[in-house]
Amino acid sequence: MDVLTDFGGMARTFPLMRGGGALLVLVGLGLVIGGAGGRRWLLPSLITGAALAVLVMMIGGITKTIFSALGYPAIYQYVAFGIGVVAEVGLVNLVVAKVPDRESRQFWLWILLVVGVHFLILAFSHGPICGLLGLLCIINAGLGLLVPELPYRVLWVTDGVLKVAAGSTMVWLSY
Repeated sequence: MDVLTDFGGMARTFPLMRGGGALLVLVGLGLVIGGAGGRRWLLPSLITGAALAVLVMMIGGITKTIFSALGYPAIYQYVAFGIGVVAEVGLVNLVVAKVPDRESRQFWLWILLVVGVHFLILAFSHGPICGLLGLLCIINAGLGLLVPELPYRVLWVTDGVLKVAAGSTMVWLSY
């Protein structure tokens, strides 16, 4: 199957796509709300979106609705997922060590870039939409790092919109 042209079969090839898409929608909404609400809303909205995403994943995993009619992922997809998470944690720790100001624009743009990198790895477990999302998130954060005149909140909201769009597409294609 050609996953780039057979959109209907993509979710069967990448069963983690449905759950990953749901997570992206909720985290993305947290980013959009935080960016639109102002600086003091940024982190609380992100944490709320992430907490809701984890809750949805737990419920979906327990009830098996995440894999309903899709089958289960191949071992290599679980391995790729694990490598992506380990890479993200390692890169986040590097950013924490290198950028001491946790409130700074630079810190959060590097974090958004790291998350984009981890999506490139997750393309092997969650499908090509996740890879495309990673590339777009890296470009968005990279532009912010290279062009300090770009408003930080616009970049934050853009990152959230990208995640909502990719996640919605991943969920939609899985039904």
